[in-house]
Amino acid sequence: MKYLFIIALLLYNFSVNAKLYEVDYDESTVAFSGIHAGNEFNGAFETWNADIQFDGESLGQSSLRVVFDTASAKTGNAMYDGTLPSKDWFDVKTYPEAVFESVSFKKNDDGYSVMGDLTIKDTTNPISFDFILEGHNPVIMTAEFPINRLDFDIGKGSDPSAEWVNENIIVNLQVVAN
Repeated sequence: MKYLFIIALLLYNFSVNAKLYEVDYDESTVAFSGIHAGNEFNGAFETWNADIQFDGESLGQSSLRVVFDTASAKTGNAMYDGTLPSKDWFDVKTYPEAVFESVSFKKNDDGYSVMGDLTIKDTTNPISFDFILEGHNPVIMTAEFPINRLDFDIGKGSDPSAEWVNENIIVNLQVVAN
């Protein structure tokens, strides 16, 4: 009985190390950019949710899960905004959500890196990216990293050789959380 109590106490201590953060969605952005026919475009996901549990001293207890509403991807360009929901691009009718789920975190020279699985449509691939944390309350997390759209079957039918839209889409994150 004494051992069960000790195990329960240890499990409790490990589960409470990572802090649960509440995202300020009005101040946060999940943006993307790329090149189409030689012209830069910019956009953002207007609707997404993040479950963030993070402690820089307990990285093994930290976790991140982000769910993106694929229909909320907007660029402000009517042609792009009409194409993004289509079957060849995000296929929002079949796949209304894309999900990133962390697998592990590590400290690096400039901040941290997260490794995880990104699922878009029915394709899941591992990705990793570096991020920086600033401030205390709120904490501001920033990151910039490329995603190869062809790896996720995005636009592969209409532009498989990336002749019109470049392969790498740059993701820019600024997450403000308390």
